[in-house]
Amino acid sequence: MKERFLVVLFILAMFVVPVTATGEDELSYSGSSTIGMSVLDAGAVKAFEEKTGIKFKSVEQPGSGKGIKALLEGKVTLAGASRTLEAEEKKQKLIGHAIGYDAIAVFVNKKNPIKNLSKEQLKGIFTGKIKNWKEVGGKDAPITPNTEIAGQKRATMLAFQEMAMDKASYGQGFKEIDFPRDQIVDVAKNENAICTVSYGLLAAVSPDLREKVKAVTVNNIEPTDKNIQSGAYLISRPLLLVTTGLPKGNVKKFIDFMLSKEGQEIVNKNFVPVKR
Repeated sequence: MKERFLVVLFILAMFVVPVTATGEDELSYSGSSTIGMSVLDAGAVKAFEEKTGIKFKSVEQPGSGKGIKALLEGKVTLAGASRTLEAEEKKQKLIGHAIGYDAIAVFVNKKNPIKNLSKEQLKGIFTGKIKNWKEVGGKDAPITPNTEIAGQKRATMLAFQEMAMDKASYGQGFKEIDFPRDQIVDVAKNENAICTVSYGLLAAVSPDLREKVKAVTVNNIEPTDKNIQSGAYLISRPLLLVTTGLPKGNVKKFIDFMLSKEGQEIVNKNFVPVKR
């Protein structure tokens, strides 16, 4: 009887697999919408699959923080982070592989006369201390910032907060929008709006709305390729594909593809590649 019971347990064990487990060769992505929308969905996944025959199981874009959490929990094999890795994340053996560089652009409506904003002015606007465009040289009208959803650890908000706001808290009552692309759309429809979004996402907005927004200079520096890569543009950041330890199998093949000439050409459509 005891032997029969052990045999039953052995058979059951063969079929029990943790729900979060992923195969070493499975390709599944979660993380930065900047990378997901403007690199993976913008041609990288399709090109890689057509070239290798290796398919992605899933591509999800909940933001860098949630993507890294999913990677640590074993729910995906690859995360995307549009920011540098934190010390605590590195302690958990996470490795970031830079595939390009991005700028967080400051978008305003095309009808807004403002052409440049300083770091201090941006800090004032997004902490809520500066409330009227006339305070920064514009017209007498209320400033209506929009942001991503607060509290979701979205990389763009955190990076802007660190680099332009000296880690000060965001102001209260700002309009919160889930997808960064829609933040630009909101600015196109509102003459008094302002947002801080990945410059590469401008290409994801329809041409008619794209014509209604503009990126202002920050500290009189434009977000050009040279200024982004050198760090001269204040709000620049790396685009990382993140793995647990050194990449293996199909994950490594995809990262190698993204660093190849073909992969870097895809990055170059919207961002600054790490290789020319």
